[in-house]
This record gives sequence, C-alpha cells and structure tokens, in this order.
Amino acid sequence: MTEKTSTTESLGRLRSRIRDAWDLDPVFIDPIIAPGLTKNQKLSVKRASENTAESGIPHFIAIVPEIALAVGDDWDRFTADLAYVVHADGDAEQSLVLFSEGASAAAARAYLVDDNGPVVPPDAANLTRSATDDFLPVELSVPYLLGVLVAAAKGTQPPDPPDFDTRDPGDRSEDYIEATGLGNGNPDVTVFGAAAVAALGLSVWLMRRREKYSWKTSLTTAPELVRSARLRSRADQVLEPLPEPHEPSEETWQLYDRGRRIQDALRALVESHPDWADNPDFAHRCGVFVLVSTDKWVRKRLRGSSSADEEAPRFCFLFPHHRGGIERFALEQNRTMLRVDLCEHCRAEINAGHEPERLMVPKRPGSKRAVPYFRRSDAYAASGFGSFQPLEDALVEAQSVRAGQERSR
Repeated sequence: MTEKTSTTESLGRLRSRIRDAWDLDPVFIDPIIAPGLTKNQKLSVKRASENTAESGIPHFIAIVPEIALAVGDDWDRFTADLAYVVHADGDAEQSLVLFSEGASAAAARAYLVDDNGPVVPPDAANLTRSATDDFLPVELSVPYLLGVLVAAAKGTQPPDPPDFDTRDPGDRSEDYIEATGLGNGNPDVTVFGAAAVAALGLSVWLMRRREKYSWKTSLTTAPELVRSARLRSRADQVLEPLPEPHEPSEETWQLYDRGRRIQDALRALVESHPDWADNPDFAHRCGVFVLVSTDKWVRKRLRGSSSADEEAPRFCFLFPHHRGGIERFALEQNRTMLRVDLCEHCRAEINAGHEPERLMVPKRPGSKRAVPYFRRSDAYAASGFGSFQPLEDALVEAQSVRAGQERSR
C-alpha cells in the first residue's frame, strides 16, 4: 500500500466519522483524542457552539487529532469539500464549518459556506505560533474562529484575537496547559496575534471553485430557448388537430391519447403562466420545450414517418435541453439516491467529481433566491421532466388538483 493510498483511506474513515456525528450534533470530538482533552477544553468548545447557535446560522465543529504536514494539501481539500457537502445537505443560505486539532490550532480550517462553495474569511486564517513555538489551544481558538465566522456571515466587526502567551510556561517538559493555568480557565493575558492571510494554494483553489459554481446562486437565464427553439410557433402547432394513426393499432391509439394529454398539458401550462416565454422562472419554457419535442415525436409516429424514433425523446434531469447520450444514472441528492435520466455531459461532470450546472428557478413566485427546480413541489419536480413520469401527466394531474380545490371553496 502506498503512502498516498494510506492517507486517502485514513481521511475517508475520518470523513465518515465526522459526517455521521454531525447528523446528531454540531460538535464532533474524535474519540481518539477525547480522553486527552481537559474538562475546560471540552466545556469551552460546547459553550462556543451554544453561543454560535444563537446566531441562527447552522454551524459544524470537528476537533480532530494532529494532522501530519505530509497530508497538508489533502487536508485542505478534505476540509473544504466536507464543509461544502454538509452545507449542501441543508437548506440554509450560509453555514459555518470549523476543523481544529485538539491540542492546537496548527491545522485549524474555518469556512463560511454558501451555495457557491466555501471561503476562508481573512481573520480566520491559521493562527500563528507564539514566541516559544506553541500554538493557540483549542479552548481559545474555537470560540475565536467561530466568532470570526459569525461576523463574516453577518457583515459585522470580527472579535479581537484572544489573549494568550507562553513566553514563560515554566519547565518546557511540563504540559503547557497546566503550566499556564489553562486547565483552570486562567490563561495569561497578553495578546496572541493571528495571521491575516490563508495559505495561497487553498485560497486560489477556493476562488476557482466559487467561480466554477457561481451558477448556484443565480436564476437560470440561458439558453433562452424561446427564440432558438421557436417555442411560440411550435406551441401553436401542438394545439392543431392530431392526425389519426396511419396504421391503426392499440399502440398507435395509445400514442394518439398521449398526444391529447400533451395538448391538455400545454393549455394548462399556458393558462397558469401566460407569461411563460418572459417569466424569470425558466422551468416554464423548459416545460414547453419538452412538450413540443414530445408532440413532434408523437405526430411522426402517428403518420408512420420513417424518420420517427422507436422510443420517445428523453430529457436530462438536471437541464432538460440537454439531449445527447441520455442514460439512466444513480444521482445522489440530499443523501438520497435517485434513478434519473442524465445526458453524457452531466454524467461526465459527476464522474469527474464536479457538479454539473442545473436548472435554477425561484424558490417561490417572485423570490430572488435560486434553487434547483426539483427542490420545489410542483409538476416539474414531480415529473423530473420525464425521469419520474411524463411531464404531460404531471401537468394534467396538477391542473385537476387545482380545479378540485377551487370547487371545494
């Protein structure tokens, strides 16, 4: 086994321990080091968590064993990726995530995370060594770093660096926590400075990640589809009478019925959203795109056209206008595995460890907050643009529900 393989497996096990623990409690203290922490240290971390909870921003803390310098780059990516994952699993606009070694802040990583990814606030960079080569202990670093994260999230003034110095810790063979009275909550009171800039490599990596995923906080605006796919004129054509089957059979009459449902679904969509072509919610024009594309296939089959495909058109679950190389794919969303149709491009992005762009829509009508369309509770989400059920069926069903609710009023 190579050193790289060993590091990867070790971090993988640590990731599982942290992630499972965070499902139950925002504070994770690795069992490996828990017995070595003083009562004061554990209490300080707990109080820091309770104080942070008052901000109303979700937070997660992981106190881990000392991280070897040899895995420094891996640790940067490990912590940043895990910070993003735990944020993505929730529904908050921002999350605060802190990793710190148990005995020091040597490998502390503090992240403010939103849908674009994690960032390191300037005042949350690694804490510097003191004159005697010691690091700020966990009972001081955790409250300070969490305070910096809350301030960055709310746009307020960050707290002053904590007071601590070890220039006279006594016998150097003695535990410096005991030597300075930290076990009793009585540290020396001289300012211990903090570094102002995070490691260059990590900063650049995080900046690139945020740029790559900037679409996560913006409503989808392209491709516009209405003009490029001639959606207005094609929508009018959908409502024209369907041709009767060229070769009548049970199968072709079922296709005819599907064509009628597509017409009903398009009428329902247009009646509910007459501004569908200009609405900032791009799900509507994507819905029209799916309906007119499926209608074209139905009409070809009814006419017995030799160019008609045997199977109905399929659409990418993440972005319906993606049509190339559609295959069934197991997609993990919110720790749930979904079997959906994905295009070749999106599958390649996922297999490479990236997140492909997806259709982002308003969380609710008029809202400026962008969410993936499948996070809402409407016909588009229920259909998955064909991944779960035909879109026309979902739209017709939604119309029937609305009509029933209006009759009961």
